[in-house]
Amino acid sequence: MFRRSSNPNLIVGIFLLIVLSLFLSPNFLPRFVSDIAPEIYSGIPCQWLRRADDRANHQSLLGRAVTNPFELSVSLGPFPQQGSDIWEIRITLRNNSLGTVPIVYDPAQVSIGDNGTSGMGLIFTPANALQGQFARGTDPQAFPETQIRLLGPRQSCIHVVEVPAGNVLVDPSLTSGSAQVKAYYRGVTRGSIVQSQGIVATPIYNDQGLWVGYAESDSVEISTTPLQQ
Repeated sequence: MFRRSSNPNLIVGIFLLIVLSLFLSPNFLPRFVSDIAPEIYSGIPCQWLRRADDRANHQSLLGRAVTNPFELSVSLGPFPQQGSDIWEIRITLRNNSLGTVPIVYDPAQVSIGDNGTSGMGLIFTPANALQGQFARGTDPQAFPETQIRLLGPRQSCIHVVEVPAGNVLVDPSLTSGSAQVKAYYRGVTRGSIVQSQGIVATPIYNDQGLWVGYAESDSVEISTTPLQQ
């Protein structure tokens, strides 16, 4: 006769092992799931992230204290084979810290090339004719809060760059099969707080709390071989 196990110690032991594994490696589960099923756990679009609100008074102390929170990766859609195709390049930005970190993000200004300004972008090696597309202007003293998104603890977001095939297939530096691309995020300034006019309370923070530094992904080789059907 079949006997169901009723040993509570075994169940508790298994549960504690699972919890312990998550505490020892908080990034293991998200990365494992993203490796086997990227469509399930790839992060939300960066433009869906919560926007900044009153950075003079609302900031994460943990987020302000982090030194190197970001990890980037880049993945490529199928290389275009005809003029009507669109080539997709996906950038994933992950916040590995325990604080909420603000990023400078405008979906229309994720640049191809690097002019030293704050934000996200792509760098091709060797440089090609796409260089300078979606270029950003100089950093303002204070960023509009519409251009600041909040990336939460252990959260990822994605941005997809869509390149028309007509800009790709005519460029030998891209069709050679030896080109590479990587993603980066740069923060140049912490951003200034603009004091509101009139009688208002003294701001808690004297800057917008933006991270200052540079992070980049590994380079990915651009394969021009069509996918096998």
